[in-house]
Amino acid sequence: MRKNYDIRLAALREYLKSLSADETTFIVEGGAEYHTKEDPFNYLMQHGAVTHDGRRIVLYPHPVEGIDGLSLSLYQLIDEAIERGKLELPELESDEL
Repeated sequence: MRKNYDIRLAALREYLKSLSADETTFIVEGGAEYHTKEDPFNYLMQHGAVTHDGRRIVLYPHPVEGIDGLSLSLYQLIDEAIERGKLELPELESDEL
């Protein structure tokens, strides 16, 4: 079991190295890649978790280890938006002054 996990983690590391910094890559149903020049937040807010030709986005590849807490929370926000089908930011709240 551990060996299989290590193989999959190594494959994910290699895949992430191959991604372009100038574009966002999503994985769609069936395993194909969808590339866009928009950042993942803007894309999901404007278009939802579907491509221009109607394919459902199922994954946003991102690092799974060695990342800081803020980046992790942003990746989790993207993952949740993909699960829900769109990104909706909550209403901002502040403490009373």
